[in-house]
Amino acid sequence: MTQPNEVPILVVTLNVPLSGNWEEDKAIIVRAAGQPTPADEYFTHATAIKGLFDYRTYDTPAQPNHPQRKGLLRKIHDELYPIAHFAKLYFTCPKNVVVQWINGNQQHDAIVEYREGGSNQSDIRYLEVTTLQGKEDADELEKLSKDPISTTVSSNTVQEKHDRKIDQLRNILNKKAAIVYPDKTALLVYTDENRFRHFHFGMPTPEINKKGDYEAVLHEFELSLQNFSHVFIFSNSEIYCAWTNPK
Repeated sequence: MTQPNEVPILVVTLNVPLSGNWEEDKAIIVRAAGQPTPADEYFTHATAIKGLFDYRTYDTPAQPNHPQRKGLLRKIHDELYPIAHFAKLYFTCPKNVVVQWINGNQQHDAIVEYREGGSNQSDIRYLEVTTLQGKEDADELEKLSKDPISTTVSSNTVQEKHDRKIDQLRNILNKKAAIVYPDKTALLVYTDENRFRHFHFGMPTPEINKKGDYEAVLHEFELSLQNFSHVFIFSNSEIYCAWTNPK
């Protein structure tokens, strides 16, 4: 029996036979990842796709040597999980919203549908997803894969990481502003700063006004983001700020 604080075991049923060849099975898993899914089930959907990836790449050349972000695994962490967190935080009636991830280089990462008779509290039709990640984050993942505890001796590290994300946000918004997107496309910017558990000794960590800092950058770029209907900057637990196109 599952105890109150335990995470229930996820049983995934894939009604398509796997060949045992990763290149063939990858195409099947990518198709499964694009299955239309109610917003309230999207985190479970993303977790199931991650489980299939881990299962099929285990002990094959495709298995990551460390928790790196490339190929399908990058899509899972940089698109599927952010969509799942956003769906949980934004949609007031997520059972009535269906999200379909789209693989490829088209100008959106997901399509949003609203079930007839449900709560259509948003006019969002497409999702374009990006994360505030850089080489430093990839290097930290590789380091932690070899030693699960990372120790630093300066509280300035917290501020430096936040400042780097602010710079990344400016670069991303500047880049996205130059691209033409379909009507009713929302830009999702996932901050992903809660990937690791943090614990501090000694002096308290500096207070960082994440909401205020992200909001200031979004305000700075709002005139150049007219190609979006909405822009959201969010973590896995909070939407820090949002902008809605007034037109």
